[in-house]
Amino acid sequence: LAVGRHDEQRSAEPARATPNRATRDLAAPIGRDADGPVIVDLVADGPHALVGGTTGSGKSELLVSWVLAMAHGRRPDEVAFLLVDFKGGAAFAPLAGLPHVVGILSDLDARLTRRAIESLRAELLRRERLLADAGVRSIDELPSGALARLVVVVDEFAAVVSGQPELHDVFADLAARGRSLGLHLVLCTQRPAGVVRDGVLA
Repeated sequence: LAVGRHDEQRSAEPARATPNRATRDLAAPIGRDADGPVIVDLVADGPHALVGGTTGSGKSELLVSWVLAMAHGRRPDEVAFLLVDFKGGAAFAPLAGLPHVVGILSDLDARLTRRAIESLRAELLRRERLLADAGVRSIDELPSGALARLVVVVDEFAAVVSGQPELHDVFADLAARGRSLGLHLVLCTQRPAGVVRDGVLA
């Protein structure tokens, strides 16, 4: 798991403190080690994350657990999730009833998934207008509940972009502009090298 700020790529040392709701973070426990709960915060440690691992290593289970942990104790007007699964659509089935989930996209309807991903650029513009109208520069300056953080979770990123290479530019745009607008990417793939382009990694 690599979590990095867009101005400096780094491997994150997950925090080990209790999540602090007062900071409107996305701190969430993703597991345990010998020292106790391992907590990752997409706001403080991100704004984006890359999950890598071979087939059968538990990537999908990690994503499901992470989404549930971020949703726990937060309202849908504080955090929402768009889930993209290009392994048949079953990976995110346990999350289908979660009120925070605004959509689950899969390769069963690749054309719809492509349109939805491309439409995220329109969501960026909507968020920019909302911040401009409020006279603020970041989602952190808005009242609680005024604009939910949107976490886009992609299980098997390589499959999403393999047949539609132009989507690389869409994800690069989302990665570059998402921080202040409260839009976060969690990209999961077997082999990040050669799949996730520099525009996203940077």
